[in-house]
Amino acid sequence: MLGGQHFPHSSGLRTKDVSRSVFMSNGLAPRPANEERRVQAVVKTGLVDSPNPDFFQVYCDLARDITGFSMATFSLFDGEMQCGMAATGRDGWEAGGKTERTETNLCSYVLLETEPLIFTDSWAEPDWQWLPVIKARKAPRAYAGFPVINKDNYALGTLCLMNMEPKTLSKEQITMIKKITQNLAHLLDIQTEQKEITSHKILDALKAFQACDSSLTMNDFKTFITLCSDMPIADTPSASLLQSSLVFRGESGAYSLSADGRTLQGDMKLQAKVMKKFKIEGDAAEALLNEMLTEVS
Repeated sequence: MLGGQHFPHSSGLRTKDVSRSVFMSNGLAPRPANEERRVQAVVKTGLVDSPNPDFFQVYCDLARDITGFSMATFSLFDGEMQCGMAATGRDGWEAGGKTERTETNLCSYVLLETEPLIFTDSWAEPDWQWLPVIKARKAPRAYAGFPVINKDNYALGTLCLMNMEPKTLSKEQITMIKKITQNLAHLLDIQTEQKEITSHKILDALKAFQACDSSLTMNDFKTFITLCSDMPIADTPSASLLQSSLVFRGESGAYSLSADGRTLQGDMKLQAKVMKKFKIEGDAAEALLNEMLTEVS
């Protein structure tokens, strides 16, 4: 809705009717018709459990500056949760924070349409008074939720703007925010493509590594990949890896790839600058690499 009127193609009454007639019984917000494929596309970004707020922060800041709204949040939605990617103007907000996609989650309804869901004053919206946060007058009064739709027409997330007092968006502002969501969607598509390219490189590298020496283990491969990224390793390489002459211990005590190791790295087409795109710290790196390796197990 815009300025108290139905915005063309907005969620409006239709999402409210669907949620109350179909989904109120199980407490979940309505899901898009393409939910299964949509969730798969979200997972492929690799961002749900490893958000990169610096990547998206500028778009939240820009949306707030364009509209004058006090808060802006960009989120992705997996099968169960709204997953925060970036935000501005929200005290205590943390990247990676998750909120259940229940029937009371207003942003979940934005996924259902290609056009934004806009309230100049949510407290004055008769069709949404059933929503507890609005009924209790705890919701921000002005709300504008824009779907972020990727190249395959899946609504992967939302860019939601909020203001504690009633506020109207002009058609020009709406057009500019739509352009921001298009940029966000493009970044998500690029993220997915890069992750898939890196996954294929890792899997091809594993085959080359195993062909080099069949006695080397999966843990040896992980150690080798870490050294390809020019990252220090926490533990001493296995005896098999040391005996393979692929790594050596320098005078400083740190382990590095040997000349043979660098040759194998070249054969595997895993140059350090490429591998640094794959660099993720701690448990996230272990999880991502394990995910890739299951594809060849």
